[in-house]
Amino acid sequence: MEREQNTPRRGITIDTKILNACVQCGLCKTVCPTYNVEYDEAYSPRGRILLAKSVVEGKLELTPEVAKRWDECTLCRNCENICPNGVEYKELLVHVRERVNEDLKKDWLKYLGLKPLTFQGNKLQKLALKAGAVISKLFIGNRDTIPVVFPTGAVKYFPKPKLNAQSLRGKKFLPNTERRGTFIFFPGCMYENFYTQTAENVVRILQKLGYEVIVPDGVSCCGGPHYYSGFLDMFEQLREKNTEVFQKLAEKYEIDGLVVVCPTGGGTFKEDYDLPFPVYELVEILDRELPELRSGIKEKITIHYPCHAYTAMKLDVSVFDRVAKKDKDAELVKGELNKSCCGFAGMFSVKNPTLSQKILSRKMEDFKNSGAQKILTSCPGCVLQLNEGTIRYAKDLEVEHIADFVAKRFLSEEERKVLSQLWEEV
Repeated sequence: MEREQNTPRRGITIDTKILNACVQCGLCKTVCPTYNVEYDEAYSPRGRILLAKSVVEGKLELTPEVAKRWDECTLCRNCENICPNGVEYKELLVHVRERVNEDLKKDWLKYLGLKPLTFQGNKLQKLALKAGAVISKLFIGNRDTIPVVFPTGAVKYFPKPKLNAQSLRGKKFLPNTERRGTFIFFPGCMYENFYTQTAENVVRILQKLGYEVIVPDGVSCCGGPHYYSGFLDMFEQLREKNTEVFQKLAEKYEIDGLVVVCPTGGGTFKEDYDLPFPVYELVEILDRELPELRSGIKEKITIHYPCHAYTAMKLDVSVFDRVAKKDKDAELVKGELNKSCCGFAGMFSVKNPTLSQKILSRKMEDFKNSGAQKILTSCPGCVLQLNEGTIRYAKDLEVEHIADFVAKRFLSEEERKVLSQLWEEV
């Protein structure tokens, strides 16, 4: 069947087959994070689809007020997961946002927030990060986070840049034991620049499991945030750049897969790239190969399942449970909202601070009610948002990346202190 299109007065073009696939059953509302704090049809997936259909059919003018309804979606994609008709909500909203970027005044806050990610790996950027690390050390001391105030009124608690930012790049780390295979590790922007300890722990864990780990130089941001925001030109540039690096590595080495610790990046690589090797979330490797452990640490843990881990990467969330249960001394507890959006969603939390905080406070209340002492997750944005949640709503709770949780139990104290010297330049 040929692609049917309608073009309204302001030029927005959407595949009507996607629009018409939605039968307005309303099942999506049960899992939508924005609807479940506002209880307004305009904040539901079907409401946003109906809005797009009205604009496409020329019944409604595309205005900033209309576009704001689409901007208030986290694109967690939980609606896709539950939709009985298989509505391609991500693709619909991405292309709606693309047309909004072109037909209305450019959203400069979002653009300026995402444009710097295209410079990831740039030498000047690395120098700027090191300078930022020194300055933050001088002026705020040993505090882990810096409160950043945005023009929208949002206050986000960002981790400080690290002196060793991007120090893993361009290296091939050799296994500590007999070699079992070779993985490319893509740390992603946050782990390379701010959560560097977590990135190092991933390398250490994979080495101890017997893997050669290549951290490529020359790659940039995965482009997922740009794609989801409708900046497809920036995404295409990033995809082309990263694909070229991955192709060269595949030609030089026998690669068993690409390992990520950011489900948005992992989902982007799986869905929107054409790579010559499979893409794995770290927990998939840990589920298969990490031995059972006895840490002696008696604590109650709960898990925030990152939305894109199961909606984009298509993981069964039980994989996170099984990895957490590898430590026989930890007790896994659950609330009702473990599998719901935390309200970060990149620039969403900056553009829509009130809505983001409503979603976050609801999550944190559920975590407190579970009786947990620690929240485990695997997404850098979720780590940032949930840490903010502990500052604002649940001071007794702690947030930890699942790689750091495993590292404390699987690696010796000495192994955690020093990154193995067993490496070569790629």
